[in-house]
Amino acid sequence: MKIAVIGASGFIGRHLVENLIDKTDHQIIAIARHTEDLKDNPKLVKIDCDVFNKVEISNALEGVDQTYYLIHMMAQRKIDYAVAEKEVANIVGEACKKNGVKKIIFLGGLGKDSDNLSKHLRSRHASGEILRQYIPVVEFRASMVIGNGSISYDIIKNLVHKLPVLTVPRWSSTFTQPIGINDVIKYLIAALNLPTNNEIIEIGGPEKMSYKDLMKAYAKFSKRKVFIVDLPIIPVVVSAWWLNLFTPRNEAKVGRAMVESLANEMIVTNDRAKQLFPEIQPHVIKDTLV
Repeated sequence: MKIAVIGASGFIGRHLVENLIDKTDHQIIAIARHTEDLKDNPKLVKIDCDVFNKVEISNALEGVDQTYYLIHMMAQRKIDYAVAEKEVANIVGEACKKNGVKKIIFLGGLGKDSDNLSKHLRSRHASGEILRQYIPVVEFRASMVIGNGSISYDIIKNLVHKLPVLTVPRWSSTFTQPIGINDVIKYLIAALNLPTNNEIIEIGGPEKMSYKDLMKAYAKFSKRKVFIVDLPIIPVVVSAWWLNLFTPRNEAKVGRAMVESLANEMIVTNDRAKQLFPEIQPHVIKDTLV
């Protein structure tokens, strides 16, 4: 098969491309604005593409059987990222339909639609809805992905390393279900063999924990002594700007957008992933920390 990865230069995309090359016999089309950092391989075709350009994205998807959609627009400066994500989802969906792509595999975010979701999570869910208007979509919904390069995980790491005393806001008690990058990649690759039906599949590690518990787990892993003090009066929007001080500059804008999602509980609410992929057993948190 000919498999496209849209967003191939990002954190998830880079890991996915490497694993698709190593573990499958498919031809891989890596699509991103800049693909020069991806390692050359006979099975890999690299296409530099502006996803806002309908002609470029349509040409890039010519002859593709299935495509991964790993796009977010939170780093956008010229346009509201939710507006941008809606626009790009329509462009990609239309291009997939035009080129006869059989299925889109999309990685979005956990969270109940009935909850008061953050702008980031609402936009993630909306992208899935838009893509489904064009062709079948397997939408994975995950919480924090643990791995080097994950912006949300980098925020946790930076806080633990830079602050011996953590005054944590209300969202620190919110429950999440983090999952390791290697387990996410297993799900994404296994989805290639699913029937071409619409699916929403919630994935997470085996442990439900608060963000405070996650900070403690990382502190223990990294042999850092930290004292955590609850400060629930800090509004989420203020804590987002506060965290900006401890987030790498190139990730700050994305980090602020993602921090607002920490107020939403992100846990798996059904066993669909186990039904479809019984062979995948996600690792416990201590085995995923890096």
